[in-house]
Amino acid sequence: MSDSQLNETERPLQSLLSKLLIALAFSLLAADSRSGWPDRVPSPAGVAAVRYSPAGGEARDGPVRITGIWRVEAADGRFAGLSALVAVPGRRLQALTDSGVLVDLPRPGEGNTARLSDLPAGPGYPTFKRYRDSEAMLLDRNGGGRWVSFENRHGLWRFEADGRGREVMSLRGRGWTANGGIEAMVEDPADGALLLIPEDRRVVVRMKNGVGEVPLGGATGGIADAVRLPDGRMVVAVREIGLLGIRNRLAWLRRGGLGYRLTPFATLPLGPLDNVEGLAADPGSLGGTRIWAVTDNDGWRRTLLLRMELDTTKAPAKAGAQGR
Repeated sequence: MSDSQLNETERPLQSLLSKLLIALAFSLLAADSRSGWPDRVPSPAGVAAVRYSPAGGEARDGPVRITGIWRVEAADGRFAGLSALVAVPGRRLQALTDSGVLVDLPRPGEGNTARLSDLPAGPGYPTFKRYRDSEAMLLDRNGGGRWVSFENRHGLWRFEADGRGREVMSLRGRGWTANGGIEAMVEDPADGALLLIPEDRRVVVRMKNGVGEVPLGGATGGIADAVRLPDGRMVVAVREIGLLGIRNRLAWLRRGGLGYRLTPFATLPLGPLDNVEGLAADPGSLGGTRIWAVTDNDGWRRTLLLRMELDTTKAPAKAGAQGR
């Protein structure tokens, strides 16, 4: 074989190798930009226009009736990655992003502005998103403050009503991955224990007169969030990932055996890329319960807000609870 023929044969291979090396270099740079360099800009509180666009009609699955689905957009770059949701009694909805930003939202039809503000404190430097990876939030019904879990740093923080914040418990050293920490928090109505549920571990961390882990049974996917209903029952959002994409389900959380158990009761009518990350609840119509759910756009998907009605005027078994 002549040198010219050899060169012609090697040239495509060299070109492919060069492309692979370039792709590898860019991926390494991208990884560095996320983990090694500052990638978050602390910003003052501000107000931004918010827009709700209908994205679905009424639907029913089991005891849940969907009464509205909206795509939510806000004119502020911090409005992304919504990972937790609470319903402030008598007021608006509050979401928390996975970059440590509180978003005060009007309910659909009740306003067109959102207020965004950074959490006043958190683990590590505020210029690194991984230090402010807030994934779960729970309002303290007694003290007026809020609990926030930080996933990447694996810590539970307490923020008082006056804005002061401090870490109250470290969850490091449990063998959790950086993105496998606490995704859900809910108060157990039986004894008032604070329940912390990691995303991909089948355990519940109980915090009451000490801290301990108990098993979680019945999980069919990753845990996304949890909420206590006005009647005391607990609901968890479960994310099931398969070949056809994401299936978002609701499940009852109740005591079972030595720990807790999940019992799915509804599947949400969303697309294969929609990723529910936040749940909230407040009293609904005719004595029922209204449940809100929000999706995390991860910076490239759509942000959806769902409004659902659950008939909690019936006995738990008839409402699909199968016990508490």
